Amino acid sequence: MGGVASGVIEAALPAACPHCHGALGGFDSGLCAGCSAEMRPEFGSRCPRCATPGPTSVEACLACETDPPPQSFTVTWSVYEGAVRSAVLALKHGAHDELARLLGRKLAAVVAAEPWVDRIDVVTFVPSHVVRRIRRGPPAAQELARTVSSSLSRPLRPMLRRRGLARQAGRTRAHRMRLGPAVFSAVRRPAGRVLLVDDVVTTGTTLRRAAGALLSAGVSEVFCAAVARTPDSRRPT
Repeated sequence: MGGVASGVIEAALPAACPHCHGALGGFDSGLCAGCSAEMRPEFGSRCPRCATPGPTSVEACLACETDPPPQSFTVTWSVYEGAVRSAVLALKHGAHDELARLLGRKLAAVVAAEPWVDRIDVVTFVPSHVVRRIRRGPPAAQELARTVSSSLSRPLRPMLRRRGLARQAGRTRAHRMRLGPAVFSAVRRPAGRVLLVDDVVTTGTTLRRAAGALLSAGVSEVFCAAVARTPDSRRPT
């Protein structure tokens, strides 16, 4: 009875904003109105291949020229800090599914503004390991991709399987970049041109590995989109 009573009490309490922890109003969607207003897109030129800030949005950055990623283009909506970071974490770990719609619509708008949007045939996402899905439900990337596919009127299809339970969260940049090339495999023989959705980009290694697996399985072209990128402390932002 104690657990039932606790659940009833919790349900009766007003939901809290995951960023400021204030009570959410009746018309708030995942974040309070004030924190929602704090979430802003990132402006300025960025590398078209990896989405890191740079002097131009037309030419690839030096890193991508030296070691080109498998994907043709990458876009992100904002920077992983402040209210954006709190919203992503609440979606990933706090079961705030409504934030997938809020963030997914913003990401879809960024993709829709790109000249290559009409080349997209299907939307997919960076998967989590099956054990993590059993424990925690669908990954944030899947929920974001669902909204993106609906907004862009493109079908959503799971195309990748993830091997291993190692997590990227909390790892150093050096450890992230050592993510093995075989961590992803295709669940079927996909084809066409694919938009690959993820929640956060840090080093870009996860997108590289996932995009590479899609291309190896028969996809003709991969475009990548993520809600936010983690600021690199080694470069000015």
